[in-house]
Amino acid sequence: MADFLVITDRGRSLGFKCAGLDCLEADEKTDISALLLSIQNEGRYGLVAIEEALLDRALEAALKRIRKKGLPILIPINIPRKWGEVELGESPVVRLIRRAIGYQIKLKR
Repeated sequence: MADFLVITDRGRSLGFKCAGLDCLEADEKTDISALLLSIQNEGRYGLVAIEEALLDRALEAALKRIRKKGLPILIPINIPRKWGEVELGESPVVRLIRRAIGYQIKLKR
């Protein structure tokens, strides 16, 4: 059975750890592409929630390789910097639609 992993910036994984999830913390020096590929090669994790800012630093070739195999499934997340703060990011649904059809659409809320 595959496990669930959360990858965050330094010092932002405490809540996930308190919930009993496996966590990795990365900083600007961490090579995210190599980390993701090593997670894929290890085969322990089937689902990886990763901060969107970290995922943006991954090389497209690495992401393509992960998508080709299908595991782990990457879920981009946004973690607020302060209590009560809401960070606006691109919706994963919008990103998926843009990648699938090759065109940016506007979704009304």
